[in-house]
Amino acid sequence: MLLVAGSDDALRPFRATRATFVVDSLAECRERVVARGATVLEEPKRVPTGWNMRVRHPEGTVVEYVQHTM
Repeated sequence: MLLVAGSDDALRPFRATRATFVVDSLAECRERVVARGATVLEEPKRVPTGWNMRVRHPEGTVVEYVQHTM
């Protein structure tokens, strides 16, 4: 379970995200979802747990994908 808390301004960028999935390879995931018509809203970027990106799928669902690094 992921719990995100903060002020309305701090949470605004996250409100549209409907799910977060952990993947083995963000690069492979990006390639797959784009090939299926998704739009990358936030390119892969470094975060404290590894890497993440946000994607809008063709039907409109916004999903965050995360690749954890050790």
